[in-house]
Amino acid sequence: MKVLLADSAEVRRPESTSLALAQVEIPPLPAPSAVLSKRFYFPELDAIRIFLFFGVWAYHAVPRQDHYYVEHHIPQVLASLITTAIKTCMCSLDVFFILSAFLITELLLRERALRGAVDLKTFYVRRLLRIWPLYFFAIALAAFLSLFDRSQTVGWSYALSFLFFVGNWIMAIRGSPRATMIVPLWSVSFEEQFYLLWPLVLRRSSLRTIRRIAIGLLVAAPLARLILLLKHAGGDPIWFNSFARLDSIACGILLAVILHGRATFRLGLPARMSLLVLGVSAWMLVGRYCGLLDPAPALAGGMIGYPLMSLGGVAIFLSVLGAAQDGFPFLKNSLLVHLGKISFGLYAFHLLGLRFSAYLFAGYHHAFGWTLSLLLSLVITLLLAAASFKWLESPFLRLKQNRFTHVPSGAPSP
Repeated sequence: MKVLLADSAEVRRPESTSLALAQVEIPPLPAPSAVLSKRFYFPELDAIRIFLFFGVWAYHAVPRQDHYYVEHHIPQVLASLITTAIKTCMCSLDVFFILSAFLITELLLRERALRGAVDLKTFYVRRLLRIWPLYFFAIALAAFLSLFDRSQTVGWSYALSFLFFVGNWIMAIRGSPRATMIVPLWSVSFEEQFYLLWPLVLRRSSLRTIRRIAIGLLVAAPLARLILLLKHAGGDPIWFNSFARLDSIACGILLAVILHGRATFRLGLPARMSLLVLGVSAWMLVGRYCGLLDPAPALAGGMIGYPLMSLGGVAIFLSVLGAAQDGFPFLKNSLLVHLGKISFGLYAFHLLGLRFSAYLFAGYHHAFGWTLSLLLSLVITLLLAAASFKWLESPFLRLKQNRFTHVPSGAPSP
């Protein structure tokens, strides 16, 4: 018989119980408060953000049509593989949603366990300090740039919707103003809606009730999509619809409930690699066959694609969770972790970087002009995000950490 200790080491019990007691002193399991009061931080969950960002960036930056590559003398089979891989990158957003739901749910559960209640005021202040400075700066910057670049101009309905964190809804109703830099902020609007409502539900709900709610969301999302698909809705009205995108939020909540209070998450290398391959394969199927953003998505593709995308996201999330302490030390590399920390800025500015680099290379017709333009866009995006993190976001993050944090989380201050 095997005994699993608190530190996950395995010890074989001797045949004689008395001999076992004499030779092996098994430490008592820590009290729940002892585990929950420890700093809640997985560096790999910061590191993975940079890879997810590159997925979003590639989806917006690289052509997704087979004919583009065929015209450049790339074989049709390889062209199809490239476009499938690029379309797959759209699934990266789902892991961001899983991350947000998992982290927020776990932190709120820990706060409730340690303090006896959830402090709603400080929770909302923490979210405000983390999101609002960069979010509203990006909107203001887009408004300023619209004075010089008409592609950045949006109507008042869009501007007001983003200002009140319902930008995804205006895009679901009226379509996406694809050229403006604020388009990616639709997902921030969606997450802010979750942040507004979820603490009100969680604060008085048992773990069993939370599980039931999450399962209810997993049922509600496909029903919302079915209604939209039967009404022949296009890809945008489904993609940007909060009710139709609840799968990954629900998955993040369920993961937090299942893993609640665990200091580590241990998996062997074969299991992690299997989960990663499974997740990427699921995404490739979505990118190749489901056509989620087609003008008229097929019923089967729409009903299968979103759950498959979420399940793939869960597999990738689990393949990474705890991996920095479990055979993948590169996931706690300081550079990767820092790039993950500034990923909000990378996400907010990447369309601006692409637009500016395209403008600079507009008259440049060298064979490598497109590649150089993409590389420059990454440099511009990185510089903007680094400057934003240092001078705009960090002062508010320090205030958040020092004044409004009840549960230690994130990387320790140097």
